[in-house]
Amino acid sequence: MSTKNSAQARADTLRAAQQPTGRWARLKARFGFAASLSAEAASEIAAWDAGAEGERRTAELLRALGPEGWYGLYDRQVPEADVANCDFFLVAPSGRVFTTDAKLWSRDFVVHAVNGRLFHGELHYGRVIRSVKYETRQIERALRKELGARVPVTALIAMHNAPVSGGGFTLDGIRVVPADRLLSVLRSLAGPPDPARAATVAAAADRVLPRYTEEGTR
Repeated sequence: MSTKNSAQARADTLRAAQQPTGRWARLKARFGFAASLSAEAASEIAAWDAGAEGERRTAELLRALGPEGWYGLYDRQVPEADVANCDFFLVAPSGRVFTTDAKLWSRDFVVHAVNGRLFHGELHYGRVIRSVKYETRQIERALRKELGARVPVTALIAMHNAPVSGGGFTLDGIRVVPADRLLSVLRSLAGPPDPARAATVAAAADRVLPRYTEEGTR
């Protein structure tokens, strides 16, 4: 995975947009009088920075799977989606397919489910579940079209920092796990090895999931 993922690129773009323009603004900035970021801009940049850090940490964890015969595609565009990317697409040595969405949320609140809905403390994050389900559905459709057979995709959310209720839970078919349990969960779901199948699925995925870039999708 490159050192700058799409989340970091987005944060840097927003940060650059806040830089002073014009001679007078640049002169003030030179002497330490630059205008501070608006609260809204600062919040948005912080959210993208956190997303980028979560992805970097997850990438470091997943490196351990390569020598075990896993395939990994990182930061890929979701098929037929204008603005959506898959953080991590993984093919186990068996050919089973997984996606992992990385999150870095505050450790001050517990991630939990209430009546089939995802919460971080008292904040509801239904959009996260909807987004992961949409990405999973689109990827399954693309793989089925490419391979001529259904390829089930198991979706996971790897949670950094924030504690996860019960050490992990499944919500609407999506596994929400603490990041430090991600590898053990993936390995437990991998299934018996089938190297030929794994290579075929990984090659198909590489064809239907192009690399995600801000310039190419916005």
